[in-house]
Amino acid sequence: MKTEQIMNLDYRKEENQKIIQKVLRQVKPLSKFSDEEQIPIELLEKTVSVLTNKYEITPQWIICGYRNSAPGCIGYYSVGVKTTTDHKWLGDVNGCTIYELFAKLVIKMYAHVRAGDVHERDLTKEEKERERRAKKIDKKKEEELGED
Repeated sequence: MKTEQIMNLDYRKEENQKIIQKVLRQVKPLSKFSDEEQIPIELLEKTVSVLTNKYEITPQWIICGYRNSAPGCIGYYSVGVKTTTDHKWLGDVNGCTIYELFAKLVIKMYAHVRAGDVHERDLTKEEKERERRAKKIDKKKEEELGED
């Protein structure tokens, strides 16, 4: 099944949920989940963050709309996806729930990475320094937690 076909699946249908969950498990950080488990939304959010930080791809905005929503939906959510530096438009992702939106967003972003449409980011000097400081703070917090 092609990415665009997956983007058009209605997550409210159980068979489509299974398909989307199966596709999500092909993404390395999410592959540890069994077929019986639904991948937590927090992990989907983290995966989007990791992809955004590592590659030249980013969600542009998230909107919530109420007009012309799909039958059975209260509203719908939409997010734009673009490249980070040159702002090349890569498309939209839509869903009836935030969970569906993030599940499809992970799939779309990962598909562009796998296809070679986006490249790894080159961190700026400031970003490298921020990353170094964040790791130092994280390490200090872990050490403090380990002492308790």
